[in-house]
Amino acid sequence: MDGNMAETEELAAVADQPEATDMAEPEGPHRSRRTVAVVAMVCAAALAVAGGVGCKAWSDHETAVAARDCRSASEAYRKAVSSYNGLVDGDAATASRITAKQVKDTTTVDGLAKALKVAEPKVVACTADTRAGYKTRTASIEKGTAWYKSHGRSLKAAVGKVNASKLDKAVDDAETLYKDSEGKVQDDKTRESLKTAIDAAKKTVDNKKSDVKALNAQKDAVSKAVTGVNDSKSAKEQADAEAKAKAEAEEAARQAAQQAAQSQTQSYSNTSSRANSGTSTYSAPTQQAQTQQSAPQQSQTQNNSSNNSGYIKLCSSGDTSGKEFDYVPCN
Repeated sequence: MDGNMAETEELAAVADQPEATDMAEPEGPHRSRRTVAVVAMVCAAALAVAGGVGCKAWSDHETAVAARDCRSASEAYRKAVSSYNGLVDGDAATASRITAKQVKDTTTVDGLAKALKVAEPKVVACTADTRAGYKTRTASIEKGTAWYKSHGRSLKAAVGKVNASKLDKAVDDAETLYKDSEGKVQDDKTRESLKTAIDAAKKTVDNKKSDVKALNAQKDAVSKAVTGVNDSKSAKEQADAEAKAKAEAEEAARQAAQQAAQSQTQSYSNTSSRANSGTSTYSAPTQQAQTQQSAPQQSQTQNNSSNNSGYIKLCSSGDTSGKEFDYVPCN
């Protein structure tokens, strides 16, 4: 603007100088009218030049403002895209590995898979030559930014639903374990810890369904409590098995000892029987033998009547190796 004003002043100064002609300009009113006309023309030209320069300057200013707005929109777009990609590569990627068998509601897994397959908007560059061009680019960029923010929220909700459903199933399994483990653990405090973890997990599911960090923390707490109960069950089962094995071993030893005692008693009884069978008593000879032996015996008795007044006693020799016994006079 300062340059334009200087140019106008120079034109006015030129207008004030007398026009170089061969003829002298007449004095009087004719000269005054001509001077005024020239000055007016000069002023009009100056204003036209100044106006054109001013309009261009204003247009350049408007274009610069539009370009600045476009760059601001691009920065917001970049941040929205970065946040979205962080979700996709982080919590969403982790949740996408959760299978239908690990959740209570399988539709949450399907919903997350669908959310991850949505096509992203095309990238718009913030380049233009005019204010209108920058305005158009800015509108497209802001539209893309809104999409990333909106879909980022819906994707985060889908991730939260999967993790919440996984925690729901963990809680159901933990409650089953809590009921079935009654009286089957070595330390009942482990069941109390499990009950506390279950109650806290239920509150988290109800109040923080989209807070993945809180959901995972409760899932870890429940898993830890479940491990404690299972370890306590295993310890009791092992202790019971060892006690049973010990009792069975003691019973087996007792029965073995009893059988050994019975065997020893039976052996003693058999030995006594065999010993008793080795002592025989004298049985009278048959009548014929008595008749045959009576005469000599009577003779002998008569001959020895002076020495012996009774019968001779015969006793077994004790040798039982033969089928017949040897008898000798008893002492």
